Amino acid sequence: MIKADDTVTLRHGAMDCRLAPACGGSIAAWTLTRAGGLVNLFRPASEAALAGDFAPDMACFPLIPFSNRIAGGRFTFQGRRVEMPTDVGSPHRIHGHGWANPWRVEEQTRSTVRLGFRHRADAWPWSYSATQIAALDDDGLTVTLAVVNESDSDMPAGFGLHPYFPKPPGTRVTAQLDGVWESDATILPCRRHALPPAWDFPRGVAMDGIVLDNGFTGWNGRAALEWPGLGLSLTLRAEGPFGHLIVYAPAGEDYLCLEPVSHMTDALNRPDEPDAGVIALPPGERLTGVVRFQVGEL
Repeated sequence: MIKADDTVTLRHGAMDCRLAPACGGSIAAWTLTRAGGLVNLFRPASEAALAGDFAPDMACFPLIPFSNRIAGGRFTFQGRRVEMPTDVGSPHRIHGHGWANPWRVEEQTRSTVRLGFRHRADAWPWSYSATQIAALDDDGLTVTLAVVNESDSDMPAGFGLHPYFPKPPGTRVTAQLDGVWESDATILPCRRHALPPAWDFPRGVAMDGIVLDNGFTGWNGRAALEWPGLGLSLTLRAEGPFGHLIVYAPAGEDYLCLEPVSHMTDALNRPDEPDAGVIALPPGERLTGVVRFQVGEL
């Protein structure tokens, strides 16, 4: 159970951001106070979620040191065979370590917090440290991710964020993408296609009735949400090795996810894909990326 004193609340102007470091370094809520009342910019964690410790019930969580799925939890990297246990309810290993472990608060001011997490080699046979900095300013929220390889050999490294956005009627998403991976029944990529007309995100897609759980390619690090009923937009700007966007819009739900990630799903088992995105991080080196969420008026 997450206690009130286990959370951190950042404030700047009309925005608040509440984090639950012990629950996978997650953000529990990000809100904007307007003349008409409080607006949730991320889908907030419910009270039931805050009574548990499951990061996907939160508003946003980090994906470190890989995102999405590794088929069967198995891969080979630079001749080393790795076998990890699969996750409950899935035949695959999902989202790395960060979301499933507590993070510690390393530094905090009124509007910024730095969280840290350290992994010691186990079934994932590399040690590494990770940091996540969340900061509010006049225009929005910035999250900075970093991973440092603390092993004596190259480590396959990647990261991303898994934010949940409200999806009120009329929500529209625009993003520069050039292709999509068809997913199999276990959400692994199986075939790459050009964007179909229904998913023409460069022109903008109204998300009412859209059901998706797919990886998209050719992303330039920019995506925009429009909420006409609120008169608001939210622009996502990713700087660093973010070449892929996961779009998750489950049937019957009032939220969607736009996940900026550094590699495709199951990238470690796709060495022949030219844009797979796996990074061989040398010993002692750091991988850094910044994701900015900027709020604007329509």
